[in-house]
Amino acid sequence: MTSGITERSKKSAYEEIVTRFRSAVFFKKDFAAVHEVLTPDFVDHFAPPWDPPGRDGVETRFGQAAEAFVTRRVEILTSVCEGDVLAQAILLHFEHTGEFMGIPPTGRTFAIGGSNTFRFEGDRIAEHWGVFDVAKIPDLLAAAPGMTGGWASMWRS
Repeated sequence: MTSGITERSKKSAYEEIVTRFRSAVFFKKDFAAVHEVLTPDFVDHFAPPWDPPGRDGVETRFGQAAEAFVTRRVEILTSVCEGDVLAQAILLHFEHTGEFMGIPPTGRTFAIGGSNTFRFEGDRIAEHWGVFDVAKIPDLLAAAPGMTGGWASMWRS
């Protein structure tokens, strides 16, 4: 019975670390949190191959996203912890306030779903895996689906 309490405590601690990190980078645009919360040898398995590795790549991606979008809300749909791994299904709510892929700011709000899995070393995040429906963002910002050559365009006959 004691191990169940310990696992619940660990889950709460990991959730608090991730929430603090998201609050800093998504809402406050405080990218110093990248170096405070992620281990020096952090590995992001979600990163595109052209990004700098590790924490520098994370800082670059969050900085670019901050130029195009304002995060309105991060909705946690489910959160599961096993050992040193925390997995969450989330819904990210954004407002389009800057240029994105050649699309000028529209002011549109939208949400994309996805999942994050984090592996911890102590109280820091050592690895991240993510899956997000980012391919449909251009279509969500377009006046009509498929106008941007985004996700919907691949379904046109």
